[in-house]
Amino acid sequence: MRILKKTLLVSASYLMGLAMLTGCGQTNSSETEKIIKEAEKMTYAELVERAKEEVGDNTVQTYGNSSQLENALIAFSEQTGIKVTNTKKGDAETYSELGESFSGGRYVADMVLLQDGNKLQNEMLSQGYIKNFIPKDQKANIAADDQNPLAAVYLNKVFMYNNTDFTGDNAETAKVNAKTHYLTNVWQLAGTDKDPGHIANTSFKTPSNENVNMNFLVMLTSDEWVGKLTTAYKAYYGLDYAKESKYQNIGYKWIAEFLTNSQAHDSDGTACKNVAKGNGGTMALVNLNKNKDLKDSGVGKESKANLTYPAMEEGDNLKGFGGFCYKMYAMVADNAKYPYAACAIINYLLSAEGFGDAWGAKDGYYSANTTAPIASTDKPISWWKERLVIEDPAYVSAHYKDVFEFVQQYEGK
Repeated sequence: MRILKKTLLVSASYLMGLAMLTGCGQTNSSETEKIIKEAEKMTYAELVERAKEEVGDNTVQTYGNSSQLENALIAFSEQTGIKVTNTKKGDAETYSELGESFSGGRYVADMVLLQDGNKLQNEMLSQGYIKNFIPKDQKANIAADDQNPLAAVYLNKVFMYNNTDFTGDNAETAKVNAKTHYLTNVWQLAGTDKDPGHIANTSFKTPSNENVNMNFLVMLTSDEWVGKLTTAYKAYYGLDYAKESKYQNIGYKWIAEFLTNSQAHDSDGTACKNVAKGNGGTMALVNLNKNKDLKDSGVGKESKANLTYPAMEEGDNLKGFGGFCYKMYAMVADNAKYPYAACAIINYLLSAEGFGDAWGAKDGYYSANTTAPIASTDKPISWWKERLVIEDPAYVSAHYKDVFEFVQQYEGK
């Protein structure tokens, strides 16, 4: 009888404990998530102190595919005394290595800085391998749509064209800014040469080899951009778009015609230089930050003065969009050895100081922290968000397969 009573008591205790863990809609949180919850209540100074205790004389591991990240990590280490090392590889290799390590339960990183919203959603977030942390010190300065997953840095790819009247053999007499208001509607980049103001051979990195570009095309099939493409279509052709059976929506139509009209390049940096030194009207969609590598001045040379960015030139008058905005996301590894240190690094990267140490005030780099300075020749990220297609990891992930298969029909044609 005593044994029966004891058994019943143990069973009751077990069931009560199980109910406490799973009842009321609660789910089990990882230890890292619990630490993040506490870390989100702490200031940067408090995080650093906790991180010092946690790390001691060991080294924090990060994975980040930005070549600029190393500068911020060096500054962070010098400021705090916490040792950090970063692994930088291409997107595909980075995701492969992280995925293999995380799925095998092996420690490989404490903090990650990743781009490509599709892979982030499918290979990291949906698997629970990385966790979101929002720094208390910076939260008020970060837009709500940048907080989960946490965006640390924005980059943009924008349409740019050679604004000179250079023809290849008139460098002595050719002038800068001879060509203006060249692209005013994105349908000029689609259609055929019979269309008014048609622009052929826009240089564009093959989306199958550039996931960011594929994500850009995927976003064009979303309701928001279908609406804007429809409005731009009517402004350009003077009539409403009539649904075509071979396209799911007008976004697919623009993608097909743009890819058919464009030419592929292997490097945004090289393409930017080629546009700058090319003939008047040469057009490309490349990272705005690549203009930092332009050196030689003059018409027919790699001069920044030879470039015009339609989004900036036309502003609200540009019909459609002026390019694509994508993000680098800063997250904490779920199996991190040093989660407080990971949170401290993210806090630092999101600060104006940390952003300045890594990316500085250069064209084409924008902190999700709206108080961080930008280049005097650039526009704030809030301005670009109104005029560029913005990557949404959840949408890209859900529609990537359909658009990818569609794109394969038109690449290289």
